[in-house]
Amino acid sequence: MVLLSMVKPILVYLRLYGIALQTPEMTKGAQWMMIFFSVINLIYLIAAPFLMVHFSSWYNMNFYIEQTLPHIVVYFGILISHTSIILEKLFTREKQFNFWTTLLALERTFPLEERNKIEKANRKLRRKLTQWVFLLGGLTYSCKFILITTNQVFMPDTDWLATEVISLWAQEAIRLNFFTHFIFVEILRLHLEMYNEKTMEVTKMAKICTKKALLCELNFLKIRHSLIWKLNQHLNSFFKWAQTMNCLLYFFDITNLTYWIYNGINIGKIENREQRMIVNLILCITVLAHLVYSCEMLKEATNKTPPLIHEISQHVPNPFDGDVHDDVMAIAMQIHHERIFITYGGFFNVDMSLITAISGTIATYLVIFIQFIG
Repeated sequence: MVLLSMVKPILVYLRLYGIALQTPEMTKGAQWMMIFFSVINLIYLIAAPFLMVHFSSWYNMNFYIEQTLPHIVVYFGILISHTSIILEKLFTREKQFNFWTTLLALERTFPLEERNKIEKANRKLRRKLTQWVFLLGGLTYSCKFILITTNQVFMPDTDWLATEVISLWAQEAIRLNFFTHFIFVEILRLHLEMYNEKTMEVTKMAKICTKKALLCELNFLKIRHSLIWKLNQHLNSFFKWAQTMNCLLYFFDITNLTYWIYNGINIGKIENREQRMIVNLILCITVLAHLVYSCEMLKEATNKTPPLIHEISQHVPNPFDGDVHDDVMAIAMQIHHERIFITYGGFFNVDMSLITAISGTIATYLVIFIQFIG
């Protein structure tokens, strides 16, 4: 697989965090290394709660303050989410294999004269993914380093520092799971956009090519769309429970951070704690919006396909040709039934409507908190 070989370094990097991405071409050594890092991460996740309790007085109920409990829930939720990521990826081996096998079948549908086009698109996607992994990773670690440094210099908070440092690896694993999903969504979007380009090419050639050649191209469009739909189904099958938990965790964290930032602004007290919250809020929104935007672009590409298919029949020299018309209608019906979308376990679809729903829900909860809690 051309693309798989190109993104292999990124997959290896993700496996360091226990994100056990499995491919048909993995060697025995790579499999054992993946399992080794997954076990190491699970050991870390078992030890992390005890370390946080030992090094931070947040977990001493005699020291309890009202701001502490939501943060404790978030940090323990981070550890639980990281665990779910490791387990889900380890136990979805066949589903991941199905994705890569379908991708290989899709790449093989390109005729020899178009192989350069798919290789060029794959190289462009690899550069894009590499840039994003460095950009988002650099942004996250830079912000965390600055927060830890400023905490030590200006107003040391040993309780926050201990919890933050201990859970930092798990926080990055959750962010990288969002990025992992982004990788697969971009692969799907790449082939959907190339499908739309091919459809436009068929529309242009409909006026000049023979009926036999046109029917052959239409049959090719049927096969490729079916493979793209299967690719989408396989993708949704191994991004379910862990990503659902991650989204719920981010929703809770964003709500919590927004409330305490508002509370700090309301009483005119923007100190080190509130500044940390602002930075963490920006990071949460950036990570979530990055994936959602990619899914929205996929949705837009999906919505462009039906009109492009119907346009073919308008460019046929003989508008009364029943065979061509029937094939076009068959593809249109196929696209209607083979809907392409990103979902988390069927609970909700991932597109811009998710951001709207999260924003509206957070605003509702904030109004309730402000009115009844103060």
